[in-house]
Amino acid sequence: MIQVPSEDLRILLEAGYLYLGMQRFKEAKEVFEGVVVLAPKSEVPLVALGNVYCVQGKFEQAIKTYHEALEIEPESAFAVSYLGEALFFKGEKEKAVETLEKASKMDPEGKSGDFARSLSAVVRSHPE
Repeated sequence: MIQVPSEDLRILLEAGYLYLGMQRFKEAKEVFEGVVVLAPKSEVPLVALGNVYCVQGKFEQAIKTYHEALEIEPESAFAVSYLGEALFFKGEKEKAVETLEKASKMDPEGKSGDFARSLSAVVRSHPE
């Protein structure tokens, strides 16, 4: 297996997110898929790939990809938070709230927990 320095992986992830921000979904997807291959034991590139699907409104594919990330790292509040987001946008509000609460408890003082708490507040205030 090829060892890729973590700094190089971080730069590739940033490039993928730049493509995503420019709505160049094909390129973002290709970059993230490449990082998945280069870092098969990390959930982070799979979450990034799931984000591409989510932004495109492909919520089923996003959810599937976040579950793949959780197979690699079951305790990833990062992956659980984004799973909650995809569930909300898919229209599964109750499941989204449960998932976001789980992410919040998994990371009570970190960025993923903060994201989950913020999103949970939005979900709860959103009318059915």
